[in-house]
Amino acid sequence: MGPSLRLIGLLGLAALGCSRNETPAPTPATSSAPMAPAASRAPPVLQSATATPAPEDAGADVQVAPVGGNWLRCYAGFRPRTDPKLDVLRLGLACGPSNGMRKVADVQEAKLRDGGPGREHRWTAEPGDCYRIFAVGEPSVEDLDVEVLSPRGRRIAFDTSDDRWPVVKPDGPFCVAEGGEYRARVHAQRGAGSYAIEIWRLR
Repeated sequence: MGPSLRLIGLLGLAALGCSRNETPAPTPATSSAPMAPAASRAPPVLQSATATPAPEDAGADVQVAPVGGNWLRCYAGFRPRTDPKLDVLRLGLACGPSNGMRKVADVQEAKLRDGGPGREHRWTAEPGDCYRIFAVGEPSVEDLDVEVLSPRGRRIAFDTSDDRWPVVKPDGPFCVAEGGEYRARVHAQRGAGSYAIEIWRLR
């Protein structure tokens, strides 16, 4: 065999050996299991720190009464003198019109005995009406008290002072939730004598 044929034979054997040693590339495995869904990017729902109350938890008042500010300033410098009627007129004029209120009726006067029963002053209100009551006793009445009773007899407002000129309520008007006849009950906690009272309504 000539040298050329021997060389061709060797090259053929080498090519055959290389083809046997090559390993085919592995085929990527395919899973039959379903893919897990991607994680949601939506932010978590946070509850508000101030939850809205349910209707049954809401306050009984139809209207929220204003408080503070001029409702307090209007009588900051008031000092009663010796005439309850003139005094309550001054007090009502100082605190009524400047806060958008008008008088329900003319000033009323009555007398209280020491240790005796109180007196009542009645008026008719509509749901949502807001009121403020002023009263002044003469100097012989050391502590005059006023409380407001609803048509059902429930106490809904009262004064917190220990003097002879109560304001109900001290920090602003009170609002009523139901219509009907309301009563302002006045009695002397200490002392006896005459007093005058005015009832004002928020316009």
